[in-house]
This record gives sequence, C-alpha cells and structure tokens, in this order.
Amino acid sequence: MANPACEHKWTVTNLRSGYLIVEGCFHCRHRISYFSDEPVPPIDDYQEGSHFWSYLGDFQASKFDLKCDTCGAEVPLKDVMSTLLCMRCDPQCGVYKAGSDKAGHRVWAYVALCADTSHTSAKCVDEDEIKALNEYFNSGLTDASKRIVVVPCGLRRLVDTCHGVVIADVGLTDIY
Repeated sequence: MANPACEHKWTVTNLRSGYLIVEGCFHCRHRISYFSDEPVPPIDDYQEGSHFWSYLGDFQASKFDLKCDTCGAEVPLKDVMSTLLCMRCDPQCGVYKAGSDKAGHRVWAYVALCADTSHTSAKCVDEDEIKALNEYFNSGLTDASKRIVVVPCGLRRLVDTCHGVVIADVGLTDIY
C-alpha cells in the first residue's frame, strides 16, 4: 500500500476498457456488477447456488489501478468495478450530501461502484482505494473553487432510482 509520508503523485496503470455488467437475481431481487473486457458484453442467464442471475444492462466503462510516481506505491483498485458521476437526483442520498459543499466550492461527486450492487455482504470499496482515487482526481484541478469527491457506492440511498453516468474514461478532470 501507499507510503503515508509521501505526497503521492498518482498515475493510472493497467488501464482496461470494457463494460460494467449489471445482473439481477429474480429470486432474491439482489443485484451484482462486474467489469468485463470482452469485446461484446456477456448476457447469459445462469444459476449460482440459490441465485438465478439475469442480465439487466451494461455500460461502457474503464477499470484501472493507481501508482505513485514519487514513491512507487501501487493501489490496485480491485474493489472498484467502475466510477459513476452523481447527477444529484436525491437530496436524501449520502452521495448527494457528500457532493454538497458549504464552503463555496463547485463539487462533482463520483461513486466508486463495487461488485455487490445490493450490498448484501456489507462489503464495499476499500477506504485506501477511495483515498487514492480522491487524491488522483483532485491533483489535476487547477481552479481552487472546484473539487471532486469520490465516495463508495454504499452511500447511495436507493440503487433503483440512482441517476448517474458511468465513466468510460479516466480523464475526469478534463471536463472542468
């Protein structure tokens, strides 16, 4: 993991383009997600234990890891399937609240999406991964009034009504 004494200069490594695949079990109503770098998104139904998984949708996405140019530390983003730009659809949502800054900043909230979309396992994206993503995306900002906040998807209030844009590139700061 990262050296805490280093002021990291993160760069993207192991960049992969592909799809974020979302599947649902019609039996328990849970959802899972995974990243696929296959040229065509898989859409097969299958049974796994008591779950009957069916394809619900896919989004073009990117998956990557981070490496510090200064100290050489690496953060494999193993828990992050993709990132999602929050469209601020629900003031009661934790992501909406995380993207609300009272200090006059223009804040863009991004959600690091994990594989357990329904969060039945109570496991989400690792804190070290969230920290590194925040450092990486904010390091490219030149306007002090702008800020990016990346949060784990477990903060979303309702996955069924969450509005966002799955990010297919890693140059988030290019749009500012």
